[in-house]
Amino acid sequence: MFFVCLCGYVSCDFNKGVTLSIFSLIVARKGSKGLPNKVVRKINGKYVFQYSVEYSCSLSDIIKEEVVTAVSSDCEEIKEYCAGQNVVFIDRQAHLASDQVKIEEVIYDAYSKGGNRCEYVSLLYGNIPTRYPEEFKRAFDFLEAHTDYDAALSMQNVEKYNPAWMFALHEELLPEKDLRGYRRQDLEQFMIHDGHTILFRAGYFVRFMESRRAARKMYEQFGEKIKPVLCNRLIIDVDTERDLIAAEAILKYNNGGV
Repeated sequence: MFFVCLCGYVSCDFNKGVTLSIFSLIVARKGSKGLPNKVVRKINGKYVFQYSVEYSCSLSDIIKEEVVTAVSSDCEEIKEYCAGQNVVFIDRQAHLASDQVKIEEVIYDAYSKGGNRCEYVSLLYGNIPTRYPEEFKRAFDFLEAHTDYDAALSMQNVEKYNPAWMFALHEELLPEKDLRGYRRQDLEQFMIHDGHTILFRAGYFVRFMESRRAARKMYEQFGEKIKPVLCNRLIIDVDTERDLIAAEAILKYNNGGV
């Protein structure tokens, strides 16, 4: 087993002569409109993004394959943390740090600098502190066994948040809506990506980016044939103060209530 966790700016030749299995990229820019500086807020004494770093660094032991962990950010606080922990830091340029930039551009920039010998790319959002290595292993094992698939994304059943029971936002009057069922189990079922696992083959992604075509379908940049890996774990994408409270409670629960 070979694990890579290097400090500083990484060139595309940093692992010359070595083929790594997974480039595990954590994206954690400093800007945020919903919850300012959300990735460097703290939960139980740790930065929000730190949970993703620690999770990523555990994957090598879980899947028994080579992994390189890197953080793409424009935040000095995160840069200092990575230097202190001997974690790869990829300095994200200003044009890639706005809320308008497409995530595939950020991934491509980081991959070209630090992961171009990796077979897979794993994308981790730095504002999701609730992490489960066994869920990643399920996605990885599937792609290893099914070479005709390009990617795997974790998905959750929307359950009570079914579109049939949703209304367009209106503060003055509840809009009219056809009744489609009283019981959730009688409705058409839907799933939504929970942000936990995004794992895709680097070869497909690079070809897509080099073609310079824009994605016309959701997640097209990650693959033509994508496996939805259904997950029922508690995943919190931190975007509000309420999310911070929920994430803290879940993390304490997952740690035995400590």
